[in-house]
Amino acid sequence: MNRKGFSSILILSLLLFSCFSLHAGIVKGKVTDERGSALPYANIYVKNTTYGVAADLNGNYFLELKSGNYTLIFSYIGYQTVEKSITVSDVKPLVLNVALAVSAYATSEVVISPDREDPARKIMQAAREKRPEYFKMIESYTCKTYIKSSLERISKNPQMDSLMKADTVLSEKLKKLQAETGEKKLNLIESISETFYKKPATVREYYLAYHDYTDKEVPMGVNVSAEFSYGPSTIAPDSRYPENDLLLFKDLNSCFFDFYNNLIEYPLICEKPLISPLAYNAGLNYRFRLAGSFYSDDNRLIYQIEVIPLFKTEPLFSGIVFIEDSTFALISVDLTINRAAMKNVREYRIIQNYEKIIDSFYLPVRREMIYTISEGSSYILGNTRITHTDYVINQPFARKFKPNEMKIFAVDAFDKDSSFWNAKRPVTLKDEELSYISRSDSIMRYYSSDEYLDKKDSAYNIFRWWSPLFGFGRSNHYKGYQIFIEGIVSQINPFGIGGYRHRLPVYYNQDFKNGYTLETESYIDYGFRNQDIRGKLGAGLTYLPLRFGRTFLRAGDYYDWINNYASFAQIFSRSNYVRTQKAAVFQRLEIINGLFAELSFTFSKQTPILNMKQDKWSDTIFGEINKPVDFIPYIKSEIRLNILYRFGQKYYIKNNRKVIIGDDYPMLQLVWRKGLPGLFGSEVNFGYFEITGKQYIQFAHRGTLRWEATAGSFYNKKNLRLLEYKYFRGSDAGFFSDPLNSFQLLGPTLLTPNSFFQAAFIHHFEGSLTNRIPLVNWLKIDIAGGAGTLLIPEDNFTHFEMFGGIERIFRIRDLFFRLGLYAVTSDNNLSKADYTFKIGLDFYNPYTKKWSY
Repeated sequence: MNRKGFSSILILSLLLFSCFSLHAGIVKGKVTDERGSALPYANIYVKNTTYGVAADLNGNYFLELKSGNYTLIFSYIGYQTVEKSITVSDVKPLVLNVALAVSAYATSEVVISPDREDPARKIMQAAREKRPEYFKMIESYTCKTYIKSSLERISKNPQMDSLMKADTVLSEKLKKLQAETGEKKLNLIESISETFYKKPATVREYYLAYHDYTDKEVPMGVNVSAEFSYGPSTIAPDSRYPENDLLLFKDLNSCFFDFYNNLIEYPLICEKPLISPLAYNAGLNYRFRLAGSFYSDDNRLIYQIEVIPLFKTEPLFSGIVFIEDSTFALISVDLTINRAAMKNVREYRIIQNYEKIIDSFYLPVRREMIYTISEGSSYILGNTRITHTDYVINQPFARKFKPNEMKIFAVDAFDKDSSFWNAKRPVTLKDEELSYISRSDSIMRYYSSDEYLDKKDSAYNIFRWWSPLFGFGRSNHYKGYQIFIEGIVSQINPFGIGGYRHRLPVYYNQDFKNGYTLETESYIDYGFRNQDIRGKLGAGLTYLPLRFGRTFLRAGDYYDWINNYASFAQIFSRSNYVRTQKAAVFQRLEIINGLFAELSFTFSKQTPILNMKQDKWSDTIFGEINKPVDFIPYIKSEIRLNILYRFGQKYYIKNNRKVIIGDDYPMLQLVWRKGLPGLFGSEVNFGYFEITGKQYIQFAHRGTLRWEATAGSFYNKKNLRLLEYKYFRGSDAGFFSDPLNSFQLLGPTLLTPNSFFQAAFIHHFEGSLTNRIPLVNWLKIDIAGGAGTLLIPEDNFTHFEMFGGIERIFRIRDLFFRLGLYAVTSDNNLSKADYTFKIGLDFYNPYTKKWSY
């Protein structure tokens, strides 16, 4: 939302810090027009200061002031500014509702005569020139930090606010608590921590107290082996911690708003880094206008500079920055992010105030982020308030962190009671927030009670009329186990090997009091045409959760893929299946941070499916490639070592679980396979070594680059069977597959027993070529390009291809898709040059905050 002149003043003065106390007075109310309609994000500030707040989407505001007399200024673009004189007391909150009248005149601006240049440009230039001096002053600092992040859900249709879904598991007592709390409408996190900053942008936190009252929709999961999944496998764990993804600011590492840096990374809402108004290239991205000036209470001249982005679709700010005369220090900001540059946020506003710490150097003492997300039939109103106190500059850190450990939680951080929070909380919470915390504590106590857990078990164990269709289970919280049997819907498999097969999947999990976790997955299935019974059982025991230590056993007699990353045209064809009778054990451990190793031993018998009665429909769909592979059955004993290292992997430990932050680290992976002749009758004798490197690179505002390269070799081929060859993914007609792990014009699936080298890259320009072109930028079309090659010297085979295309991101509810149209050309020494056009579809991972390619 655009703001001009004094209508943009929303942030705290240098006296703000003293306002944050338990005895602060409260002024609250609603800003509306003359007809009573809310004015979202209206400005409320104290006259002749930079102390103020912004109203929320409903026009409601909440302002803290010391006891005394003030003049408040209420403003909104296109409306007349109103001044109100008030007296604030810390005894009782002052409710002040204000209605603004539509302005009969255009918003006034500072007028610059034709022979005078607007001084804003020179002021901002002077502020940018001071950046190196400020950077030299601060090498590191520590401070005390308080963060309160809240979410409120409001219905776009107010009549729907009163509806609340019933839950058969909940008792009447819990339903009453939830109704009183408005649990589905409000979420809140509070924390008190020690912050440790080291130049250029490393922020670590030691949490003294932590309260989390959010809806957590992401289950904790740790997978061990992706051997049976489609696509390239990895031994890296999935260690997500349950979080509410609508909470856009969880800690200081969510986004460290340092406007002295050229770029500000905020991947939760913007794919590209934000460009600071103080960046070296700010003049190429912003226009500046002197909106006004005033003298503070200590007689300092403060300039109000309006920041106007030149490109509405780029990740830029708009609003007001406050610059001190003479020192040209940044003392306050009130900025919003371009809406078109954000993925799923309607409005995002950052209010940040600074205080002089040393030698005319200012550091943040208060930050406030206000944002709105549109989700289905609701709006999500987000608010984060942060205070910093007790700065210690350029001194050794009092606490020691392990390398790349970003957070530490004190042993009792989650156990602080209300008396602690009431004594230590530096801000005043709204009445509804205090009520929410109190009643949420009651809910959490009830959730952990035997009464609730018994009811939850009883509800889970009930056999209902739909249970045979969708599954049923049993759980016992006293013994810590849960068992689940899939229903008929999941048991039907009309496209199995030989035709219809009926399968029965069963899962059993158990948590032990010593922290161990047992997880099992199994199924048995029957094929009616061949009258054959097949099945598989897997069981994993996690016993070192802080090092992802887990032993996994698998055994079965089932139909398995030969190539688990074949083209879509071949993956389900009968030529990609064999009968596997297997017993295997996997052992995985994180040796040091970022270094994972998995050692496995597999004993199996491989048998072709040539003599089976096959279904007719698969011949119709797959044609010639549907013929099963013919080979002599053999027994294999194989040992496999997989080592993966993520460079600079960041993490934290919470509730005795290690949580890895992100996954876009440079990675190196080594794979060694050895076929063991004679062991348990094994008939194979081969050795294989493979090395893979890959990296994700953000080129500031020039887009992102992903590259991946793999080299492999069979150094021993004395008895190497067809199924043990190296397989490459074949190409799909018309579909653009992941270019880092496949080729677009390679033809059918390619395999080799020889050494090879494979490499590819893709670059997404992310609007750097299109966002600055008028009209084109509103189409939100992006450009991407890349290339790949495959070399197999012993087969005298060389393949090269390159591609380029246009892409556009679409959103369906909370899911993001990237649709692309690509032109591909290739050449190799076995066929003539070729070209084609393909359509690609990529998916955005809301947990890793990255696209798959």
